[in-house]
Amino acid sequence: MPHPSLGLPPADVTAGQPAAAARLRASRDRIARLALENAVRLDPALTDTYDEAGLRLFLRDYARHIEQLARAMETGRESFVTNYGEWLVPIFRRRKVPMRDFMTLLAGLRDAAATVMSPAENEIAGGYFDRWVERLKHHGRLPGDHKGNAIVRFFWKGAGIGDDKWV
Repeated sequence: MPHPSLGLPPADVTAGQPAAAARLRASRDRIARLALENAVRLDPALTDTYDEAGLRLFLRDYARHIEQLARAMETGRESFVTNYGEWLVPIFRRRKVPMRDFMTLLAGLRDAAATVMSPAENEIAGGYFDRWVERLKHHGRLPGDHKGNAIVRFFWKGAGIGDDKWV
């Protein structure tokens, strides 16, 4: 994504698939609802983990996810989704959403966005989603995003049973 202060030209909105981007924007609300339904279908634990307010927040977030996907589709630049995914990591960490759940939400969006695009456009969008998820996998391995390994924790803490808050 070119930065204006570097003097680079803005992204060409006709270089990619502008028709697909227009269809994504036109049916943004329907795609967002479908994406959340697909994510819950893929991982039913989302409804147990997050309350109604959290799920509504995810539904609201889908509007921006769809817009970034549309910008990537119309310009042909994956940086609109990959950089955006990187920017979202601290926000989702603050909300206590693990990257695994975020990747599930993206999988729901991938299925929902496929309803308005042609097979060729889906293939392009699929590549964007793959690279988007690949960026998020790194953050899912960082401490604080997963419970950790109980065996390693056992040895690391010197068999400190009941002392799980540090490792």
